[in-house]
Amino acid sequence: MEGKGKKGKLYLGNALKVTLGSGLVFGGAYVISRLGEKQDTEASLSRLEQMLSELAETEGKSGSDKNNNQ
Repeated sequence: MEGKGKKGKLYLGNALKVTLGSGLVFGGAYVISRLGEKQDTEASLSRLEQMLSELAETEGKSGSDKNNNQ
């Protein structure tokens, strides 16, 4: 009987290690994917800001041209 108890604890310990290991792998993959998405979002927002500032400059120049022609 004593041998079965030790084997059960050994199997339970191994199962727990496998479960924790797979949890760490999936958790790490999730964190890395979220960081990648955040970087993509920041790059997109940066590009949008650049486009808006270029548009504002263009509008400002064309607005001043219209005022000069009047």
